[in-house]
Amino acid sequence: MTVKAVSTQQDIPAILTMESMVASVGGSIGSTIAAAMWTGIFPVKLQQYLPAGAPFAEIYGDMTKRASYPPGTPTWDAINQAYGDTQKLMLITSTGLYAITWGSVIFWEGINVKNIQQKEFIF
Repeated sequence: MTVKAVSTQQDIPAILTMESMVASVGGSIGSTIAAAMWTGIFPVKLQQYLPAGAPFAEIYGDMTKRASYPPGTPTWDAINQAYGDTQKLMLITSTGLYAITWGSVIFWEGINVKNIQQKEFIF
């Protein structure tokens, strides 16, 4: 809304397009970081927590195999712990990156929208 308030009517479509592009690029970067963390951290944590003799390759490669272990068993606990540790690190990273977004709010221009004169739209 702030961008719309300080721009002319003919610039709004271009500004909204740029805003959408920046959001899409940011989402893609975030997804890439999350995928890299998941594939880099989860298998290491899973191997670390699995009990001796548990079939790592089967468990890591097949979601139905992971879900087949009953709650409370050592293998289920190991899978759960690996998921939790990985997601905790992903949450910490995303929160840190989100702090950058909140920090950018400092650079926003203060606009009193009550004082803006509404322009007549011609269609």
